[in-house]
Amino acid sequence: MQKPVLFDTSRVQARAAQHKLQPFKVKQIFFELFKNQNISYEEMTTLSKDLRAELEQDFAPLSIEMEEMIEASDTTKFAFKTHDGYIIEAILMYHRQDEKYQVSGQKRKLNRITLCISSQVGCSMNCLFCVTGKLGLTRNLTRDEMISQILYANHYIKKRFGKKEDWTTWAVRNVVFMGMGEPLLNYDAVIKSIEVMLAQDKLSLGRRHVTISTCGIVAGIQKLIDDKVDVKLAVSLHAPNQTLRNQIMPIAKAFPLDMLMKTIDSYVKATDNRIFYEYIMIKGITDTPELAKELVELLRGRLAHVNLIPYNPHPSIDFLESESATIWKFKSILERGGITATVRDTMGRDAKGACGQLGYEKVMG
Repeated sequence: MQKPVLFDTSRVQARAAQHKLQPFKVKQIFFELFKNQNISYEEMTTLSKDLRAELEQDFAPLSIEMEEMIEASDTTKFAFKTHDGYIIEAILMYHRQDEKYQVSGQKRKLNRITLCISSQVGCSMNCLFCVTGKLGLTRNLTRDEMISQILYANHYIKKRFGKKEDWTTWAVRNVVFMGMGEPLLNYDAVIKSIEVMLAQDKLSLGRRHVTISTCGIVAGIQKLIDDKVDVKLAVSLHAPNQTLRNQIMPIAKAFPLDMLMKTIDSYVKATDNRIFYEYIMIKGITDTPELAKELVELLRGRLAHVNLIPYNPHPSIDFLESESATIWKFKSILERGGITATVRDTMGRDAKGACGQLGYEKVMG
């Protein structure tokens, strides 16, 4: 039988009551995991040796194990193994900016760190441009498996960059559910994981630093409204009309574009949150000026920001990346139409961890 994880509040508190463990000791346990970024009992030196030995018998620090790691200049890709032998991936992204008063030749500073986590083993959406969809869906991840991805990443950051006085600078500051899987098809576990992310005595992330990305599960978006879940929402749109969306995203047939946009409008009305629309740039398919103009019309008057994502090639998929000039022309059409847009950096390609590439090795294997 699997051991419960050390950050399972109810189980830790139940054990504390059973063994008459003082409340401040329980706080110390959570502090070691979430603030000191330690995931082995040996490192938890604020706890007594006896307590560490007892906890080790009853609890596992994490519910996943490191299988493989690929380090690149802008990202680190983690391949984790679940207790039942499946592989999931998470991507750590390092965003950098120039110092305000930069000395000539000085390296750029690390500004913030984002972790892209998986919510499922594989994915059932089968979007034509995404490697992960070729794997199919195996199962949902648990709350603990999602939180474990973040805890491992924080520990890795501390080891790689060194523990600094302000721990929040050297930890994951943004979490995006943009890894393997469709998070709104694992709704309950995702929401439970977000509760841990936002808790002040746990990961203590701000609501605007957690993003749920969905390919357009209308029922899931409606449930976010009903449950008053106030985090950022990103919608994988990828086409401004129903015909093209049907061709590249099978889920579009179940949730037509007009239904999706109506539900998004209800979400914006309920939350007053700007929606981030993900739009993939595939040469000759999604990147024409005519489609840019259609996208302007679709989003006109809506609280929206478009992220233009250069397609990340894969040998098993017969698509090509849009040329840079085409992407920037597309962006200028959006902006002239009053739609704010960003061209996303192509981070993670060296590690086969860019958008749409998770599961690369398994598909190729």
